[in-house]
Amino acid sequence: MKVITTTLELKDKVTMASKALAKKSVKPILAGFLFEVKDGSFYICATDLETGVRANVNAVEISGEARFVVPGDIFQKLVKVLSEDTTELSLEGDTLVITSGSTVFRVTTMPADEFPDISPAESGISFEVDTSLLEEMVEKVIFAAATDEFMRNLNGVFWELHKNLLRLVASDGFRLALAEEQIENEEETNFLLSLKSMKEVQNILKNTTEPSVTIRYDGRRASLTTNDVETVMRVVDAEFPDYKRVIPETFKTKVIVSKKSLQESLKRIMVIASKGSESVKLEIEESTMKLMSKNPEYGEVVDELEIQKEGEDLVIAFNPKFISDVLRHIETEEIEMNFVDSTSPCQINPLDISGYLYIVMPIRLA
Repeated sequence: MKVITTTLELKDKVTMASKALAKKSVKPILAGFLFEVKDGSFYICATDLETGVRANVNAVEISGEARFVVPGDIFQKLVKVLSEDTTELSLEGDTLVITSGSTVFRVTTMPADEFPDISPAESGISFEVDTSLLEEMVEKVIFAAATDEFMRNLNGVFWELHKNLLRLVASDGFRLALAEEQIENEEETNFLLSLKSMKEVQNILKNTTEPSVTIRYDGRRASLTTNDVETVMRVVDAEFPDYKRVIPETFKTKVIVSKKSLQESLKRIMVIASKGSESVKLEIEESTMKLMSKNPEYGEVVDELEIQKEGEDLVIAFNPKFISDVLRHIETEEIEMNFVDSTSPCQINPLDISGYLYIVMPIRLA
């Protein structure tokens, strides 16, 4: 077996595959890259049993066939220090020889017999999505997912396909983000992908130059495919909560406020807000919204914003970070905040633009 490729291409594909390497595993083979050379193609693969990546390395020359595993950590370090334009990989017995200019590395390989199958879903549902559109949707919801891996039903992003509508939803129990877009599709299904898998999806979407990606789902696995990279993800076997129950159907108070003004105000509020018990109280009346926070150690802060208000006056409190987080993902100059009462969820969304909403639970007023 012999492969000659550009060093830059090798580095790029190793970086992509490395995201799926098992960080902690009793199986050493999961900490390694599977190299597959067959039918004139060269693939670098990695998996932690939850997410698998199969990256096609565009090579200048490929000859022979081989299938083996190399230690992931050492190969990543090795590739980073290669400085010549091209790199040659060849196999001598169970040793991988890496030659780049006058530099030669020899790395002991492992048999690939026990490496898990990471072939993509082939049957089931398949649909195509614009790459930039999906990247934007993922960006708008992933920050709201629970980071605790023990919260299996919330530690990820829920995908819902309803005919021509693709919806992504994430929640950590305190807030919820929902993004939806029209796509060409006739199928209906839903599945939950872990936060780790979603971060790999995000990585692929940011790095691909393909205008669209293909998503496949067979009831057990979901895969995302571009021309060069296949990402195969095990669907989380847990039930995502009925998110529609927390989205209010009617509101008693509607506020329109400048996104920039609210962002700057929250920055000032968070200087004083107590760490570990962050709270901002909103007093909404007439054409103003007062933001207040107290800290027993440092004092208090009061800020006032001009708003447009419809409906009842209201006093309500939130974690300021939860509001600040969503403002980074809204592109309109003004936002809409909709309230029911001081104990019910608040809905935040871009003004006059559909397809994105954010729900945040209030904090009990002292």
